[in-house]
Amino acid sequence: MNSVREFVRATWLGALVSGLVGSSVSAGVLVSGGGGMPGFTGSQLFDNGSGGFTVSANVDFAVFAPGAFGIAFPGGDPSGGADFVYAYQIENLDTDVITMTVGLDGNETLGAVGFIGDVGLVNPSASQFVGTEPTSAAWTFTPGQLTTGLSSAILFFTSADAPELDSATVLASFADVHDLPSPVPEPASLFSLVALGAGIVFVAKRHRA
Repeated sequence: MNSVREFVRATWLGALVSGLVGSSVSAGVLVSGGGGMPGFTGSQLFDNGSGGFTVSANVDFAVFAPGAFGIAFPGGDPSGGADFVYAYQIENLDTDVITMTVGLDGNETLGAVGFIGDVGLVNPSASQFVGTEPTSAAWTFTPGQLTTGLSSAILFFTSADAPELDSATVLASFADVHDLPSPVPEPASLFSLVALGAGIVFVAKRHRA
């Protein structure tokens, strides 16, 4: 029984259901498990406080290129190998963590948002993109859930767009902000926006003439 359980944990078997991947994972695999993109895999400490209010948490992060997540963790890719997978895991070092948000530009091509849970890890009570044209991906924990010494489930979202660094926030009784990987729109999309702006300027000049 234990060998079967360990095999399931190692391979993240399961399927995406309502934003939740019902597969398994052990803490720390984002950094040590391999497969993450160089320059977009690592750990970031969020540590800040004032007047008795604090936040202290370590966030492991990794971005997996299309198909790479499924190679590193067979059967667990929430995009089916089609998109980049942006993955994060919080280790709480102090006051209860309430939310984590990762900033978005608002014009990315986004897929699923959710989490990958396992025994001993804390699942968020909500996972969502925030805003009409999403300005962030957010995961919320019920107070008293993600307490000192506990680690979150793997928090993820998928996107067709490759990574850059954008502002991310971890909030406990205080907040701290650092850069974490987030998608940047494809160059073609940016070119279209520039071309559209140039066209508007051209029309405006002709109208004034």
